[in-house]
Amino acid sequence: MRNNLSLAQLFIGNMPSLGRNITLTDPEGAFGSTDMGNVSQVVPSIHPFVAIAEKGTLIHSAEFASAAASERGMLGMLDAAKALAMTVVDLLADSETIAKVKKEFEQGK
Repeated sequence: MRNNLSLAQLFIGNMPSLGRNITLTDPEGAFGSTDMGNVSQVVPSIHPFVAIAEKGTLIHSAEFASAAASERGMLGMLDAAKALAMTVVDLLADSETIAKVKKEFEQGK
């Protein structure tokens, strides 16, 4: 997964307006696989996580499935979708920002 940090900063900047606290994690410390990793080799990408369950809840567990189907889970999904939409607006509103995201991607950072 090639995380585009310029794009991630836009997303992070939008989360507080939705009442979300930001906790950054080390993307190098993550493990597993996702098709998003393939996409990120072709276009600038991010793979943010938005909390829907208590800290420490394993993602492939019955507890996480229950959290995903809960009101908190639905609100998390909506907040993530809103932040992604806001990030697109940020990109469309500023050609210099688009150029920065593209440059980072092209330099392989």
